Amino acid sequence: MMNESNKVVSLAEKSAGKLDFSTRKKMPLPPAAAVLRDKARNLLLEQTKQLFAKVDDSLFSMAERAHGQEEQDGLFQALRLLRVERRKIAERFADNLDQAFEVKSPEHELEQGFASENLSLVHNDELEQLVAADTMVANAKRAYAEPLSELSLRFDTIYPVKIHEKNNPLGPDAICDAFVDAVRPLDIHIRARLTLLKKFEQVVMLQLQDFYELCNRLLVDHGVLPTLREPRREAGQQPARRPSGPAAAGAAAGTGRTQAAASGQDINVGAAGSGSFAPGLLPATAGLAPMPAGDLLAHLGELQNSAEHQGAAEIQLLNVNELLQQRLVQANQAASLAKVDSDIIKLIEMLFSFILEDRSLAMPLKSQLGRLQLPLLKVAIADKSFFSKGGHPARKLLNELADAATGWQVGDSYESDPLYREISLVVDRVLDEFDQDVNIFSQLLESFRAFIVRERKRAEMLERRVVDEADGRAKTQAARARVAAVMDALMAERDLPAVVQDWLHKVWNNVLFLTCVKDGTDSEDWNRDVRTARDLVWSVQAPMPDSRQQLLGLLPALQERLREGVEAVSLSPFEARNLFAGLKEVYRERFALAQRLAAERERLAKEQAERDLREAAAPAETPVAVEQEEVPVEAALPQMEELEQVVAQAEVVTAEPEQDGLASLPEDDPHWQMTFRLAQGSWFELKRSEEEQFRCRLAAVIRDIDQFIFVNRNGAKVAEFARLELAHALRAAQLMPLDDGMLFERALQSVIGSVRQKRDGQK
Repeated sequence: MMNESNKVVSLAEKSAGKLDFSTRKKMPLPPAAAVLRDKARNLLLEQTKQLFAKVDDSLFSMAERAHGQEEQDGLFQALRLLRVERRKIAERFADNLDQAFEVKSPEHELEQGFASENLSLVHNDELEQLVAADTMVANAKRAYAEPLSELSLRFDTIYPVKIHEKNNPLGPDAICDAFVDAVRPLDIHIRARLTLLKKFEQVVMLQLQDFYELCNRLLVDHGVLPTLREPRREAGQQPARRPSGPAAAGAAAGTGRTQAAASGQDINVGAAGSGSFAPGLLPATAGLAPMPAGDLLAHLGELQNSAEHQGAAEIQLLNVNELLQQRLVQANQAASLAKVDSDIIKLIEMLFSFILEDRSLAMPLKSQLGRLQLPLLKVAIADKSFFSKGGHPARKLLNELADAATGWQVGDSYESDPLYREISLVVDRVLDEFDQDVNIFSQLLESFRAFIVRERKRAEMLERRVVDEADGRAKTQAARARVAAVMDALMAERDLPAVVQDWLHKVWNNVLFLTCVKDGTDSEDWNRDVRTARDLVWSVQAPMPDSRQQLLGLLPALQERLREGVEAVSLSPFEARNLFAGLKEVYRERFALAQRLAAERERLAKEQAERDLREAAAPAETPVAVEQEEVPVEAALPQMEELEQVVAQAEVVTAEPEQDGLASLPEDDPHWQMTFRLAQGSWFELKRSEEEQFRCRLAAVIRDIDQFIFVNRNGAKVAEFARLELAHALRAAQLMPLDDGMLFERALQSVIGSVRQKRDGQK
């Protein structure tokens, strides 16, 4: 935050008259809570009046020192808007305070989820506001821990639900949220908004000691736990061992500082340094100069060295501020954090909170990654551009570790698993060797990638065999369906000679199948073999004697293609001779028929000519109708283009007993649609039963038969689904997609999403 000590004329007296909220509709509360609500609201509103005057002064001073016209215009506009809207802000603040007293049971409290939005962290205004709000709440909780604890206990006795620090109607969370929500509708410059929050912290949040004492006294006056402090007072009256020498002076000075802060007095540090303060981590407003980044890194390094000895399975999110507090007390030092360092600590905690809750990672490996919280915090403290550098080696290493861990399954002896051992080794080396030189991350990233390449090569060999087997099975099923479609189109509704039927069933069915599997239906060999089958059917059905010459020209080439087909399917010579002999007999009969028909046609033509001559010489007579014998007409032989369409439309029917009884889904069903969008390589969690759950990856989609093949991390097949099966598995949450994007980027997006939700009023 900028220095806002410059003072201008206060505008407090220009604001509207005293706001009266006594007529507001009161919620049905316990009597003591209702009295306290009205009293607390009025006290906090009085402090808020002072806030607007100080913000007015600060914004005017900041606008005069603005670096650009746009920024200056934004600050002046914010100043004018705050003057106009201060009454409405106060009203919203009061409403929010009242609503905080309507405490809901834990099961009705909304959990704040994550929304993955592609936003930038470094320049995100909402994130800065969130960090500012969380920082002021944390500082207030530390400063007023004892009266807050008493207040929560007293509230707990008069409310029917459990009261704790988060849902305390007058806790720092409730007061801060009430104000943040009150100013949220304002469309003002980010510097003005942050200044407003900073002034709220100084004027209200850091002046709550007397406020909480008054709240506790009011509840005592109403008979709520009046003896709560007596045991503490008795304990305080017993003689205590007092420190001597410098420690005693530091303790006395710390007591004086605490009393001064509670009464709202300014503390003049001067040249006294940290010796005038009690040991520990102090809020930035205590008057102590912020700890240099080098000292903070040294303290974090000591914490890192001590943290590495903890059990990996027990690692949880670290409260860095609490650890720093303990370390400073042990070292008898007092220090405060720079605003940017405090923000970074909060951001890293939020990021690792997401990482430790990510269901895409198994718990043992998630715990290992959680051990990197302190090293990555040191990286972020030393390099303030850490959050904006997508290619930072520390971020890349974390992403690589998480990517490798996505499909890992917890086994009975997971400690001996090669991947678990390798990730543990990488984390151990980071904790042992990283001080401030980030090159260690690049070295570890290179060696870990080499390990993953070796691991994946072994898995890829097995996976390739699985996919090839499934692909071969699919091609077989598709080929049978397409060959059957061709045969049905050529033979249906046709009375073919028995030998021709034998040729098609025993020889050409197999020829087409082999060609389809080997070369596919778009190849020249497939077209040639389909044409051969069609020519064979045509040769025994062509009208005679009109097709005699065309048949004579076709037979030599047809006989050669039939001979090649016999060799391709390795038909026995005996059976081949019989098939050729039978076909030769059919053609002999066809040509004999053609000769008889030609002779008969010639005879009929002569008779017709003679009849025409007689009719020309004789007188005209009434013509006599002659009935002609009807010849049955068979279905026309399909052309090659029609056969191509038949093949393209052939339905591949797979024998999938698991699909029996599954209801078909409409085209617009979201889970049915999802099956068309699944990317090869995506990870899933498959739940066959409560006891049998494992992770698998989509290795291949066999398009010919709509089959989805899933393998485990080692490349072994664990499941296969037809499309309808898969849609039902997704709908029943039997198969759930895992988010396998880059972990660090997903964590950043989650933080931004939580900020957006907070901005939209979700609590």
